[in-house]
Amino acid sequence: MNMPIFEKHGRRLLWLLLLLLPCAGLQAQKGKKQPAKNLQDSTLADSARISKQVIQSTRDTSRSRVSDTAVAIIINRLEGYTLMLNELGSTLKRGYDTAHITEKLPLMDSTLHVIKNNIAALGSTPNVHDLYTNKVMLVQLNRILKMWQDDLFQHYAKLVNINDTLQQVRKDTAMRAVPTEDELRTFYISQLTSLIMKFRQIDKSNKQALLQIGLLQNEVAMRYIAVNNQLGDMEFQLDNFSRRMFIKDYTYLWQPKKQLQEPTFITVLKDSVYKNLQILLIFFSVQWPVLVIWLLLAGLFAFWAYNNTRKIRQRHPPTEAEAILQHSRILYRFPVASTLIFVFTLAGLLSVQYPILFIQLNWVVTITALSYVIGHSIPRHLLNHWIALVALLFIYFLNNLTIQATNAEQWGLFLAAIACIILGIRLRRITKHSTLALPKYSRNMLMLFIVMSAFSLLLVLTGRVTAAKIIGATAAISITMAVNLVFFVDLLMEAVYLQVEANKHSSTFISFIDFQNVQSRLKVFLYLFATITWLMLIARNLYVFDNIYEAISEFLEAGRTIGNTTFTFSSVIIFLLVLWISTVITQMIAYMFGDTGQNAATGKKKKLGSAILLIRLAVLGLGVLLAFAASGIPMDKLAIVIGALGVGIGFGLQNIVNNLVSGVILAFEKPIEVGDVIELGTRSGVVKEIGIRSSKISAYDGSEVIVPNGDLISQQLINWTLSNRTRRVELLIGVEYGSDLKQVTDILKQSVKGWEGMMENPEPVVLLYQFGDNSINFRIFFWIMDLGLAGTLQHDVLIRIYENLQKAGIQIPFPQRELHIKSVDPTILQQWKPEKPPGEGASS
Repeated sequence: MNMPIFEKHGRRLLWLLLLLLPCAGLQAQKGKKQPAKNLQDSTLADSARISKQVIQSTRDTSRSRVSDTAVAIIINRLEGYTLMLNELGSTLKRGYDTAHITEKLPLMDSTLHVIKNNIAALGSTPNVHDLYTNKVMLVQLNRILKMWQDDLFQHYAKLVNINDTLQQVRKDTAMRAVPTEDELRTFYISQLTSLIMKFRQIDKSNKQALLQIGLLQNEVAMRYIAVNNQLGDMEFQLDNFSRRMFIKDYTYLWQPKKQLQEPTFITVLKDSVYKNLQILLIFFSVQWPVLVIWLLLAGLFAFWAYNNTRKIRQRHPPTEAEAILQHSRILYRFPVASTLIFVFTLAGLLSVQYPILFIQLNWVVTITALSYVIGHSIPRHLLNHWIALVALLFIYFLNNLTIQATNAEQWGLFLAAIACIILGIRLRRITKHSTLALPKYSRNMLMLFIVMSAFSLLLVLTGRVTAAKIIGATAAISITMAVNLVFFVDLLMEAVYLQVEANKHSSTFISFIDFQNVQSRLKVFLYLFATITWLMLIARNLYVFDNIYEAISEFLEAGRTIGNTTFTFSSVIIFLLVLWISTVITQMIAYMFGDTGQNAATGKKKKLGSAILLIRLAVLGLGVLLAFAASGIPMDKLAIVIGALGVGIGFGLQNIVNNLVSGVILAFEKPIEVGDVIELGTRSGVVKEIGIRSSKISAYDGSEVIVPNGDLISQQLINWTLSNRTRRVELLIGVEYGSDLKQVTDILKQSVKGWEGMMENPEPVVLLYQFGDNSINFRIFFWIMDLGLAGTLQHDVLIRIYENLQKAGIQIPFPQRELHIKSVDPTILQQWKPEKPPGEGASS
């Protein structure tokens, strides 16, 4: 019985709501319009009130009256102030977007809360990995807060400047003058009223902005102070740990552990992983641009390798292209793994201030990709040893995450150290008799690995678990990262090799020679970089990097004085390093763009040509300027150096400077380019390289002629390929006297027609040249499309001419000479008389 009643009343309520909705909407719209109307009314009221006050003030007899001729000055000033206030108003409207700071302040608070909890949870023997992770996060927070403080201070300074400008406008006494004319006074009152209203609005907005920025600065400053306090505490604890690193922090291995009330290893590992994941997520939320940069770098490297591979396939026959690509044994065969090795190795080497979990995940990806490549490159027995080494490395990675020492961890470190020693000894024996091309210091690295593992074993036996963990992990990382860096350098060399081969046309043998040349130029720089980064990696894993860095920095930054000159070793090293790098880059630019000089014989000039020389000059000049700027040497010292060079030029460097300037002239004027066939004096050949001081010419006998650039400018130079590669060939043919000259002409014309590579326009020409001593001489002229074909075509044409003349019975005479003997011994003539036959003498 209740349901019908409920439905009846429900329908009535529904109809009532439907009727009331339009009314509610109208009321809402009315309510929405009301504030705007109230604001408009308030603005009009303020304008009327200000206008009334201005009118009353103009009636004040104490205000100065100005003549009509001075009114223009006042009106111009009003307009100037109005424009200035409009500009200030637009500046305040744009303002400083503090939303990103306000939104990230809770993240800062949560991060500080997590770090404080980590610090509070540290026991009497704090975990060094935990301390380092906390320091890394605090350093990141400190950097971000410092950046916010700088931005807020800059904007606050702008607001203060606006406030000072408004005060100057307020103090302008010239605005108190009033025009005497009524019409001008009315206009003046209107303009002044508008100016006052705008002034008050901007002044109010500026004060509000100053208040907001000040409050936000206070909040940022409070967190900055808290972060600095925590950072100082972390640095103190890390310094204290470095001094007490080898002090006993756990029971001896042989002692019973029943009295210890400690959680299980699994429980500690779960808590450690959870806490490190929490730190890692906070780090990613703060430093997410880092991930974007590494992803972009991976994409660019992969595209670079793929694009060069595609070019090689397009510009060479399939068999030759495959032979060229096979020299790239890593990058070509394993493109995905190579990209991972390149990006994650670079990220691991440059990740100095990153959380421990991020670094370990980075190395896990690197070693996994490297293991995939190694699995297809070494024998099975070596691969098994490598897998065992990687497994030990992952065990140490797992131990590094634990925040509390346990009995299981101690036994795990003990067994891992023994396994590392046995593995290192076996690898030394294998590498001693191995026929593989191993790096030069492989056995020394294995010996270091064995010694560090033995030291870790000794530490874990004596209850120094934390130190044993650090030494053991460093031993495993040192040997695996050394292998990884060797592959990393080879990978970079192969990438350069593909770049060179993708930008030139040459044979497979020449490609291999060019790669060896590039490798010899780059390997010193790359292996130096790899060695330094490997040492930095070892120092970071031993947690002595900061101490070593500070000690080296203090030594290098200490001021040294020689006479009146003060310098530091760091400035000298930076100066020499920048110059060396710029020199290496200038030497490698031509090879990176395929201008190796080997393609000159193919008859094709590079598109860049002499522009390579300009690029090299620009890089070298920029390197010199950067060397002075980076080393901190004042530019006035550079002027002194230039002056000293001027004196040196005046005494004995004219020839060197002449060659340098000539190189610049060659780059701009371009009388020759790489690949041109030239003749210089008695020398001829193909231009192989246009250098800064001298150029290389590859002669046809295989020699390379080094020609100073000054000679190329000052001497007469013949360039056969300046504008094109066509050439006229001239042949001189002689026939015997008495030959049919018309027949000879027809035979010669027929013989030089129809050859591939010979131009039809202009057509070949046969001319009677002269009546010689022994023959009638003809000259034949014909043009060829490429001067590289001159020798071959001349050979073929001469053979056909000889055959056609032989068929026609026309002889090519050889030189004939008449010998006149003026005097001779009679006895010699007697010897030359023929003897009479015997029968003839008897009959007579």
